[in-house]
Amino acid sequence: MVYDVFGWTRDGLIDELGRRYGKGAFHADALFRHLYSSGTADVRSLDEFRPAPGLAKRIAEDLRVELPSIVSRQDDGGTRKFTLPTADGNRTESVVIPMDDWNTLCVSSQLGCARGCAFCQTARMGLIRNLAAAEIVVQWAVVRHVLGLPVRNLVFMGMGEPFDNFDAVLDAIDILSDPRGADIPKRRISLSTVGHVEGIERLTRLDRKQPEKAWRSLHLAVSLNAPDDALRERLMPVNRIWPLERLKAALVDAPQSKNKDALYIEYVLIPGVNDREVHADRLIEWMDGLEAKVNLIPYHPRRQSPWQAPDDDDLQRFHRRIRESGRECRTRRSRGKGIEAACGMLGGPPRAASSE
Repeated sequence: MVYDVFGWTRDGLIDELGRRYGKGAFHADALFRHLYSSGTADVRSLDEFRPAPGLAKRIAEDLRVELPSIVSRQDDGGTRKFTLPTADGNRTESVVIPMDDWNTLCVSSQLGCARGCAFCQTARMGLIRNLAAAEIVVQWAVVRHVLGLPVRNLVFMGMGEPFDNFDAVLDAIDILSDPRGADIPKRRISLSTVGHVEGIERLTRLDRKQPEKAWRSLHLAVSLNAPDDALRERLMPVNRIWPLERLKAALVDAPQSKNKDALYIEYVLIPGVNDREVHADRLIEWMDGLEAKVNLIPYHPRRQSPWQAPDDDDLQRFHRRIRESGRECRTRRSRGKGIEAACGMLGGPPRAASSE
């Protein structure tokens, strides 16, 4: 597994080529484009390097790229989950979700997660470690260059809390959104967070510092799941650190709250826990002043879960209550439940994989 070069931003690649070979942006841009269009750093066939075959040979040898082999892959109605090995013997999990005319890739930002949400399978792993930017980007590279699938949308909704790995995640987004590379616009990239206030505030400051990077275009999906502090603390320990009032203040200040279609409040509906009309009414009240939409997500029971999945009537009743308030609400269709690839199900003990 040799793919560290996937962790270099375009500016980082310029620095590396300058330090190693005394070359600048012209050669770095050619290498960057080739790396993401072909999955290899062998530049010997590129016009930009024909006048310097010795340089091209050195780069091909020094920056050798070997994409990791897929350890296991499973398919459920077109939704594909696959695992990749890491150098330290762990495995990442990623999910490709086919839409009507495109594919969405769900990537992991950590191995495990430290946030301990009661309804989430990944939480039961605890946190093993953060993923490096290259380990995040290579999940895309395998889909594009091994599975041969184009990716239109990217969601950080796999294992981990993205803002707990802020620098690597932002580097990966910078790389994958670069039009010279994977060219996934930031407006098609979503970050799902437990409500990590410091991360939201840091992203807001970064957007003000680097307006040319358009960090405001990123979509934020905030996992709320309860409209009051007492219930949310039962479900999500993070609420003890950043209660709802503090979270809302950070969201009001974030540029996503002022951009149409950029802020989503995720609400995992758990029967008998957070599914009554009073919960819907309190959620509507809490969202007052936010330009945000509700993503209603049916609970997918983790292993040994004390709760059941909601039925369609539960979902429709809650959905209708939100819509009657004038707030837009979308009920997310479950994808990949049969292979434990749906929301909150990643990170369980491995089961027998099915090959495609």
